[in-house]
Amino acid sequence: MTEKTENVSPWVTAAQSIAPEVRAAAPEEEPTPAAEEQPVGFVAAHGGAGATGWAAILDGTDHGPQLPADGVPVVLVARASLHGIDAAKAAIAAHGPSAFNAVLIVPAVPGRTPKLIQNELKVLAGAVPLIPVPWVPGLLIKRSALADFTDVPAKDLAKVRAALSTTKGELK
Repeated sequence: MTEKTENVSPWVTAAQSIAPEVRAAAPEEEPTPAAEEQPVGFVAAHGGAGATGWAAILDGTDHGPQLPADGVPVVLVARASLHGIDAAKAAIAAHGPSAFNAVLIVPAVPGRTPKLIQNELKVLAGAVPLIPVPWVPGLLIKRSALADFTDVPAKDLAKVRAALSTTKGELK
């Protein structure tokens, strides 16, 4: 042996001889952003719920009727109608209440919500927190994907964003 190899620790020599495929077996994981940095995933409880438009307004991601990958805050979107509430209940029954951080309730019509709908919303709120959004007539004449935060009055938008940020912190 030469003098150069005699000064090398046998542990270093053994570590250098590990096969490359063994070293590559443990891939480095990329850190996932914190829940508050991840865009909210908006899931439609039914067709016409408003998930695409509200995802655009609130800088979220529209997932259609499919649940996004684990770790993403998920908001179910439903109209304030018997059909919409029943669809939201069905989604919660299918996936469990822990699959959703909240249900975004989109008004079906302008004005006062009928008493029957109010009662059904109370039942729904027993399973998952509700975030009511305002009636925005301008959204009726706009393509959903083109909706923008400027379509919603600033005061109403601030309330919705505050409620949304509260539920994002309760990532399930």
